[in-house]
Amino acid sequence: MKRFLRQLFADILIALIVFLVSLWLHEGHTFQEIRLYFVPAAAYYGFHLLVSLFSGKYEYRTRLSITRLISRYMQCWVISALAALLFLSLYHAHGISRLMILTNIFGLLAGEYLMILVVSLFRESVPLLDPEEITEDKDFDRHLNRFLPAEEEEEFPSGETLLGQPALKNASPVLRKFLHSHFPQNGDSCLVIDTSDSASLLSFPENSQKNIISIHPLNRTRYINHFLEVANSRLQEGGLLVVSAETVDQRRKRIMHKYPPVINRIYYFFDYLLMRVLPKLPPFRKIWYRLTNGTSYVMSRTEIMGRLSATGFAIGEEIGNNGVYCLSGEKKGVPLDYQNATYGPLIHLLRVGQNGKLLKIYKLRTMYPYSEFIQEYVYEHNHLAAGGKFRDDFRVTTLGSFLRRYWLDELPSLWNWMRGDVKLVGVRPLSRHYFSLYSPELQQRRIRFKPGLIPPFYYDLPETLEEIQASEMRYLDAWEKAPLRTDIRYFWRAVYNIVVKGAKSN
Repeated sequence: MKRFLRQLFADILIALIVFLVSLWLHEGHTFQEIRLYFVPAAAYYGFHLLVSLFSGKYEYRTRLSITRLISRYMQCWVISALAALLFLSLYHAHGISRLMILTNIFGLLAGEYLMILVVSLFRESVPLLDPEEITEDKDFDRHLNRFLPAEEEEEFPSGETLLGQPALKNASPVLRKFLHSHFPQNGDSCLVIDTSDSASLLSFPENSQKNIISIHPLNRTRYINHFLEVANSRLQEGGLLVVSAETVDQRRKRIMHKYPPVINRIYYFFDYLLMRVLPKLPPFRKIWYRLTNGTSYVMSRTEIMGRLSATGFAIGEEIGNNGVYCLSGEKKGVPLDYQNATYGPLIHLLRVGQNGKLLKIYKLRTMYPYSEFIQEYVYEHNHLAAGGKFRDDFRVTTLGSFLRRYWLDELPSLWNWMRGDVKLVGVRPLSRHYFSLYSPELQQRRIRFKPGLIPPFYYDLPETLEEIQASEMRYLDAWEKAPLRTDIRYFWRAVYNIVVKGAKSN
């Protein structure tokens, strides 16, 4: 019922916004013009809502797939648009502006499809787990039947494959230099392979290879994680895997140097849109995959490292030069049980809420995909800055830095506030791992209250875990005595500390 009411309210809100925009475009600011257009607009939108109700467009008892949702919204819009145009033609409504008609008809279509896009982003948001919650796949040995020998897996597509020296001839100069410097290449210790998928690796027995060199760029490999998993299963413990790819930064430099000024920026804009934005949006993901056949990935250095780490490899040597990035990984175990990448612009964090219930707290993604899998690597190689954050964290995107600086990445959590999952001021919703670090007394007190978007941390700015716990205990004591007064006092003090003192969370 809540979902039905939310969609109905969203349709009414879209209709109101589109009508106001059409008035603004028509410069209809006088009362007479508003009255002239209000009645036909109300009739059109009222008819559209009736069609929507009787056609089952709104989700009442069952959740519809995004594809079916798009289909039903399109059907209702077509019926409403044809009815409106038929009415206007029969009654010769010449006094109504064509701009007003087209703006309301197509504005409604654009508004509803924008709403569907937002809904799909929330529904397909990927949970971003803390590193402590990511474990190895305990059933990986049982799952090895996914990696059948090639002759028994006829349906798996296989491209042209080269082995040994013929494959090594296709290696880029950067990869050859990298191999010469860091990798043994005698025939008894290395399997050199140039293939676009994992089918060729499947023909080798499990745990049979000491080292594997993959010549084919990882960007143009189908089912990248599957390929890395198969390589893991074919390597002996401690064996090395070498891969190469073109990173996001290298791709940008290549485009900027290839084309003349101005043209290169225009080309890069459309390349960014087609190759990096659209593949992450649910309605366009399948279309992009069909067009590229899944062999035109654009990946960052972070994602390449994260994919290796997620599939059971420890990050080794790396080099990036002349548009080629090379990386080695040492087999340290089996692939992780959780490999869902945070690809879309929206993620959700599983946090402990009231009564111990796990909540999905939504945020905008500010890091490259697979960032969570290399937390330990970043901890070992980057020093910590003041406040406990990583210094020069290369996992954060340029846009992500901007979003974090102005707290824009927290905007989707307002949806949690509107749903009633959290309140404006309250104790921070914690991950299960960090919740377990709190004292049992505070754990029991925390789950009695609804968490908040603005935590007590910004009121008195504690530094250590013990001080943070004491700060939250003081807030809960004060809130039990005077809830409204306490929240108002903490809210304005937090605003002052954030805006004036530049306070940031640890």
